[in-house]
Amino acid sequence: MGTKKPPSLVRSAKARPTPLRQWTVRRDGLLARLSAEASGMQAIVIEAPPGYGKSTVMRQWLEMRTEQGWRTAWLSLDVLDDEPGRFASLMIGAFPGLCRQSVILGSGELQEIEDVVDRLLSHDFSERPAALFIDDFHVVTNASIHRAIGRLAAQAPEGLQLVMSSRIALPMALAKARLAGAVMVLRESDLALDAAEARRLLGNICKREIDPGQSERLRHRAGGWAAMLQMAGLALEASESPSLFVDEFSGTDVEVSRYLCEVTLDLQRPEVRRLLLATSPLDMFSPELCTALTGLENARALLAEIEDRHLLLIPLDRQRRWFKYHALFREFLESRLDVDHPGEKQRLLSAASTWFHGVGEVELAVEHALRADDHEKAAAFASDRVTDIALNRGEHATVQRWISNLPGEIIDRYPSLKIGLAWAFTFRQRHAEAGRLLASVEADVQAALNLDKITEEQAAETLSTCDMIRAIAATAADRYAVAGKLFRAFDRKWTRTGLMEQASIIIGNAYTALALGRPREARRLLEQSDDVVVRSRAPYAYGWSSIVKARLALFEGKLTEVVEKSTIALESKDVDLRPVGFVRELMSACLAEAHYEANRLEEARQAMDEAGEAALGHVTVELGESASRVLARLAMASGQVEEALSILRRSIGLAQQAGLPRLVDLLGGEMATCLIRAGRLEEAFLVDQEMGLSQPTTEEFAASMDMRQLTQARLSLARGDIGRASRLVATLLNRVRSTGQVRLEISTLCIAAGAQAQLGDAAESRRLATQAKLTAAQAGFRRSVIDEDYLLNPLTERQPTPTPDFALPDVGAVGGLNGLSHREGHVLTLISQGLTNRDIAEALVLSEETVKWHMRNITKKLNARNRTHAVQIARQSGLLH
Repeated sequence: MGTKKPPSLVRSAKARPTPLRQWTVRRDGLLARLSAEASGMQAIVIEAPPGYGKSTVMRQWLEMRTEQGWRTAWLSLDVLDDEPGRFASLMIGAFPGLCRQSVILGSGELQEIEDVVDRLLSHDFSERPAALFIDDFHVVTNASIHRAIGRLAAQAPEGLQLVMSSRIALPMALAKARLAGAVMVLRESDLALDAAEARRLLGNICKREIDPGQSERLRHRAGGWAAMLQMAGLALEASESPSLFVDEFSGTDVEVSRYLCEVTLDLQRPEVRRLLLATSPLDMFSPELCTALTGLENARALLAEIEDRHLLLIPLDRQRRWFKYHALFREFLESRLDVDHPGEKQRLLSAASTWFHGVGEVELAVEHALRADDHEKAAAFASDRVTDIALNRGEHATVQRWISNLPGEIIDRYPSLKIGLAWAFTFRQRHAEAGRLLASVEADVQAALNLDKITEEQAAETLSTCDMIRAIAATAADRYAVAGKLFRAFDRKWTRTGLMEQASIIIGNAYTALALGRPREARRLLEQSDDVVVRSRAPYAYGWSSIVKARLALFEGKLTEVVEKSTIALESKDVDLRPVGFVRELMSACLAEAHYEANRLEEARQAMDEAGEAALGHVTVELGESASRVLARLAMASGQVEEALSILRRSIGLAQQAGLPRLVDLLGGEMATCLIRAGRLEEAFLVDQEMGLSQPTTEEFAASMDMRQLTQARLSLARGDIGRASRLVATLLNRVRSTGQVRLEISTLCIAAGAQAQLGDAAESRRLATQAKLTAAQAGFRRSVIDEDYLLNPLTERQPTPTPDFALPDVGAVGGLNGLSHREGHVLTLISQGLTNRDIAEALVLSEETVKWHMRNITKKLNARNRTHAVQIARQSGLLH
């Protein structure tokens, strides 16, 4: 796991528009119609059988949009993309082209297509419009992808246009959008070539002028079908009697297209025919792969010849590294291969699988091996990378699909397949299934050990991995007491394990200690893990080490340390160690929380973009709560209360699906808090009633007792039950101070200030409020104070009397001091405590310029030379003590 794979050339090719071929006819009439009728459409859907030029029209529309200043992105799909996580990753790759945003999502629930669509729907495209082109959408059968893309087509924001092609009618709910005039659908009748276009196409293919009458007869017979006319042009070029060929051009569409394919194939030289048939079973191929399959050293030149002769070969990138055949031609070639060379298809697919594996395209290697029914090879290749794909890439559905297509007796010979699937189940919160798989692996290993098929060392390596997954699964399932026991048992049982396993166990134990409120133990374990993590060269272990360090620094209120550690991890110069997949996503979520608390909202939004909204899917309770809270509060900071509530509702739904009641409770508390801040108290009380937030804390919620009591204190204060609120914050304040939870300490002080204000003790209220602001200023937690404005701002409005710390003499008692305001008294007191202008600005949530303005007023009113002199005068006069 320590080697970082280079970007997949196959995936890169999918993200590039199909290059237009030289003989392609420009569809001026259709483009003009699109410009007139579809410029403001949310979606353009092109539905037609193969060969009607769907991709060509999309490509030409993309060029026109680009010339008009639109941003564009392109996706070419194949059957491998019919998987939500993989489809989501392709969509994510389109983000920079559409909205100049980089988004990295991770695994399973952390990489949902719905979240990618949500991100696009929420983006503002008004300044510069964008168009997303998705070619060959018919390969997608997954219902969740259909729903998500259907929603994108129907609800696309102004300035975003979705353009899709499909061979079949799309199974999407677009009827309402069509009736509203937001979706335009083009079918074969719209795509059919007109007389002028048909004549130009035939002329381009034949490289000469075509008789208008012959051209029209061919067009009429083909119904304007571009692919049929293309093949007719090839046959016409080779025909000794063009007029006779035109006369004989009859029959059903299937007969004619097959006849033309036969003619096209028979016109080629033997080595070209050999290459065409050998590559027909493949979804895509390169010159190097062609050479490997055929032994033809001149494969690149032959492909260039095929393209020059206008055969139905489609280059997938400008560099001509990857190609595919037009669907009609490929189907014919594949059927011809079956007839001429029975059994050859399986051999070619198996050979292609070996080649793909050799160049690092493991997914394609496995897929081709499965198609060849070479299950042994598929299992061997999958076992090499299944854990990496599950852990770092997060394509859990792909892992499940591979294994479901393999016979049980072969899976039993590759414990790594079961282990990879167990990882996938663990991070999709399917712990029971993961447990059954691990038990099966352990039984297989014991049986193999008894038969002397494996060594003691090999058995120990596999069994220790099973125990490691169990312990980490307990952490992910919010069973920290169990996890702690499993981590300790691992240390006793497995004294000789791999570095990645050692690092993972120590880090998991540190995370568990922190979750249980033992920061010193967590820090000790992290220090112990540093050397092991670096030596392991495992990005997974390194990434989780960085996450736990960031969480510990957040716990202790060290925001600068969070930013430094997160940035170093995410931008590590050691590329092999840089966290990837969902680990990188969670690291970005930690960075977002630090930026948010420092009131750097734009940086927080950017970090959440890097994490993706799918971070709401969580891996642990703490990370899920953090990501959801930050995202919801960013929405609140923008005045989007409903958006914040929607985020929290969705997160609660995910937590319920995952069986994490404590996370449900925490997110319910955050929802009640948002409603209280928005002044919607009845709704907050309803949430409390439905979720039981004010009920006594049970053992199930013991790990989050502090946050639970904070919510209960807020609700009590909102109800006017000041006594209960005061008792809760009194005990809570002592506890969070003893454990060092700065953010909770600030919030608790603010609630305590609000309670004292309602009791009428203005002096104590202001003392507590100032203490909260000073604590926030010292730690840099500016947002923790700003978010409590609903508690702190009314204090100034209702209680204008200064607190004892800022006590000013009666106006008549001290001449010359009349007019010093309440805010100026705050500033003067903080100056006397040695705070800088920046510290004062953060404590009082002001700009530094405002603090300087207050300082000028103070020195003027006190007739002081400078700030030091002002403090001296105030103390001598009894204004400060």
